[in-house]
Amino acid sequence: MNNGADHFLDIFFNPKSVAVVGASRNPDTVNFHLVGNLVKLKFQGKVYPVNPNAKEILGLKAYPSLLSIKDEIDIAVVSVPAMKTPDIVKECVERKVKGVVLTAGGFSEIGTKGKEAQNEMLRLLRESGIRATGPNSLSPINSRNNFIVSFGPVEKLPRGYLSFIFQSGLYEPRFNWLMSGFHLYLSKLLDLGNKMDVNECDGLEYLGNDPETKVIAMHLESVAGDGRKFMQLLSKITREKPVIVLKSGRTAAGARAASSHTGAIINSSDAVFDAVLRQSGAIRVLGLEEFFDLAKVFEYLPPLKNNRVAITTLPGGEAVITTDFCQIHGLVMAEPSPESCARLRDISPSWGIPANPFDMGVSSQFHPGINTYKAFLEALVDDPNIDCFAIHLGGWRHRAGQFAKIFSEVIKKGKPVVVWTADPRDGGGLIEELESYRVPVYPSAGRAIRALAALHQYHMIQERKYEQGTYV
Repeated sequence: MNNGADHFLDIFFNPKSVAVVGASRNPDTVNFHLVGNLVKLKFQGKVYPVNPNAKEILGLKAYPSLLSIKDEIDIAVVSVPAMKTPDIVKECVERKVKGVVLTAGGFSEIGTKGKEAQNEMLRLLRESGIRATGPNSLSPINSRNNFIVSFGPVEKLPRGYLSFIFQSGLYEPRFNWLMSGFHLYLSKLLDLGNKMDVNECDGLEYLGNDPETKVIAMHLESVAGDGRKFMQLLSKITREKPVIVLKSGRTAAGARAASSHTGAIINSSDAVFDAVLRQSGAIRVLGLEEFFDLAKVFEYLPPLKNNRVAITTLPGGEAVITTDFCQIHGLVMAEPSPESCARLRDISPSWGIPANPFDMGVSSQFHPGINTYKAFLEALVDDPNIDCFAIHLGGWRHRAGQFAKIFSEVIKKGKPVVVWTADPRDGGGLIEELESYRVPVYPSAGRAIRALAALHQYHMIQERKYEQGTYV
């Protein structure tokens, strides 16, 4: 694949200068954070707040209008009411900015009048060769240079290799939790909004070529770009990078809701869309919980080519439930070698217990918890009959660092590990430490197993495409 820097979207993610039209001095307004986040997170380019009623905003010189800025402007973030947005777009054209981000709603999603205003803005921009995201868009975000367009105060941008494409700002209210509580590691984020100009094909094309993106998670309400190109891009990208797709508007009622939200036109049946995803090799999810769970597991863990899993749980009853989850999601219970079983006897009770699933609750009655987990993993990690691990943890917060290192060493050997906690309240430092080592932690066995199985599902999709000649 070519380098993403050759794509027109690169200027949106790597601008050297940004003008924020509608910047606010009032910390109680959402427009305050458009500049506030850039300052707080130390965006590496120049920032020009535009507010005719201010001389300075957060230590930066403020400008009365876009036209009063004499320096070159790469990106103009336009955050004014819909009725004023077209006039600012005209200034963007006159000022010859390279890209425009339109945050305001109130265009194609409200009916004919809004659609006409949106079309007129598009005409002006296209005549000038200027590209635009939105309207109704909050983005881009790039963790590498701390460039962010957001209405909320953002705490941090942990760097990783996961990139998102959204058709809506549904991520915005939960963004800090996703970065700080759920511990996602981000590369880039693109919010398409109404898709007046930039659409999902543009986003896929750019992120597919981006060396800083290894996983793509995409939320769509409709496909605005060329359907054939969309499918070709997915087929090409999924050879090298997993693409997770959440498509809303699956029902007639959902489609109507999408239309009123972003002006989306549902241009094919859900069954057709589902078939396109299966044929192209993308992984479809049905809700936000699964969307973010899979985004995390693919960014955290190495590929899973085979599906033999070793399980340990605290209560024996949970082992039965977890075994069912494995069967349902296409994983099989590994059969540890005789040598591995012999090593497990050191942490088993005198009467002996099965090696898989291994009852950590009984074992821990006779051995200190952390030493038991360590011995379990050391006994099985080199077993050629085992491909991955699913582990149920108690909350030994004071020993979090020891846990994290033990588990990360297993992952370094190419064997994915997923974890779920006995009690989500036990997390604290344990979860944070584990996930800082890219050991994914989930609140339940069902979510952990579903995420682990998705790693193998992706590999199976690649094998199927190869066998069918898609890669020839």
